[in-house]
Amino acid sequence: MNVPEVEFDRVDKYFGDTHVLKEVSLAVEDGEVVVVIGPSGSGKSTLLRCANRLEEIQGGDIRIEGESIADPDVDVNRLRQRIGMVFQSFNLFPHKTAVENVALGPKVVKGFSDSEAKKWASAMLDRVGLSDQANKYPNQISGGQQQRVAIARALAMDPSVMLFDEVTSALDPELVGEVLEVMRDLADEGMTMIVVTHEMGFAREVGDRVVLMSEGRIVESGAPADFFAHPETDRARQFLARVH
Repeated sequence: MNVPEVEFDRVDKYFGDTHVLKEVSLAVEDGEVVVVIGPSGSGKSTLLRCANRLEEIQGGDIRIEGESIADPDVDVNRLRQRIGMVFQSFNLFPHKTAVENVALGPKVVKGFSDSEAKKWASAMLDRVGLSDQANKYPNQISGGQQQRVAIARALAMDPSVMLFDEVTSALDPELVGEVLEVMRDLADEGMTMIVVTHEMGFAREVGDRVVLMSEGRIVESGAPADFFAHPETDRARQFLARVH
């Protein structure tokens, strides 16, 4: 029996008295692209942040390749090597070039030498179409390029899962496409991905499954063609009417 790459099992998350995730269960298979959509405040980003222990859960379990990450004894650094995460804000070091930003993790965490890390980082920048920008600083490149550097930085840890948290929402509209193209390429390569996004076109074209969240729960899940053409719940119909 195949073990899911990522499994949320009746996950509960509170911020103070606010119940943000309510018994959320979701299994993501190896190589699957799951796109999570829903209104602001529905718990989408919190779900991702719980998956690499940026937030602690109060109930249920999260397993990566069958291993519980909610266990207090889990090696969080090792866990985060397996789960790459890209945020809405790029979080690049302004005083380091693109290649230096990408090389930092392999040097510090994986113990690569300077030359090994630079060679590996250069390969990751090439993977996101930025080999010609390797020696530029963040303020010398566009927002879309900065976000692609951030994706390369996550890939440099050779993760088995990539989490994308609304990575295009801070970009100018004309820069969105180049970032989505990199994500499409990763999906084509078979990367397991959980993508929180407002880009419905990406959800339709690239997602293997679309998951709609509302008020801390998963209210509907299905293949994109079915979900967008024939939503089963009133909540999904209401949401799609607003975003189309």
